[in-house]
Amino acid sequence: MQTIRRMMDHLYWANKELLKGLRELPNERGEIGRLFRHILIAELVWATRLEGGSSAHLTLWEESDIASLEQLARDNEQRYKRYIDGLAESDLDCTFEYANQSGIKFRSSIRDILIHVALHGQYHRGQINAALRRQAGSPVALDYILFSRLDEIPNS
Repeated sequence: MQTIRRMMDHLYWANKELLKGLRELPNERGEIGRLFRHILIAELVWATRLEGGSSAHLTLWEESDIASLEQLARDNEQRYKRYIDGLAESDLDCTFEYANQSGIKFRSSIRDILIHVALHGQYHRGQINAALRRQAGSPVALDYILFSRLDEIPNS
């Protein structure tokens, strides 16, 4: 459970760092904004499924303003923290059935889903950083090791 919590803590931190970088861009965020919204909506999709709900109404690829992205990131963080706090270590290996966005049914363990959520975001944050490098010249530093070093910095 400790590793899952740590991976999710990195996810929350990386989302906040990326939001700081997005705020510095001009209003036209285009691909970057769509990719970040996709990350956040995918987090919401999986949270909804983990809670036993349907995610069919959620659309993965749309544009959104920065205020909406910030709110979605905060809401997702609170939702996942509440969900994970309610889990026992043994719950991570429990499997459940859910439908993907196309309605196809699958079974996965809670552990695999939470790992997927953390890694899926990393993949797309890499795409965002590549786009930031092309557009603004500087990506946002999001490496896990940077996050882990925050524990060593007083008042971080």
